[in-house]
Amino acid sequence: MYGDFIRRVRHSRGISQAQLARIIGTSQPTLSDYERDRKLPSADTLNRIVAGCGYLLTAVAGSRHIGCPLPRAGWFADEDLPPRLPGDPPDEPPLLSADSPENDRLRDIEAIIHAGAALIGLRSQQ
Repeated sequence: MYGDFIRRVRHSRGISQAQLARIIGTSQPTLSDYERDRKLPSADTLNRIVAGCGYLLTAVAGSRHIGCPLPRAGWFADEDLPPRLPGDPPDEPPLLSADSPENDRLRDIEAIIHAGAALIGLRSQQ
């Protein structure tokens, strides 16, 4: 049902299944199952896939367009870090939120995608 859409979104960014799976914190076989319509992604998972490719998932009802909020922090695999220790500096406030202008959110997600792709490229060369 969504497989072709997911594949086209991923191909539009030139990202492999393995790369996108790492970006969104799932396995490559699971992503393959979504693309082959063997599994149906939840709305949250579909949103992570779309955001992981640098797009904003939008619901359309007639002339009204409603952007789905970007996935919450914590959905990247590398954010499963050890607990904070006393004396650690405080987290900086987020620069973007669901209320931020759409162009700002898209720009920053695209920058994250490019940084992630560069990191994946560096890791694959090691």
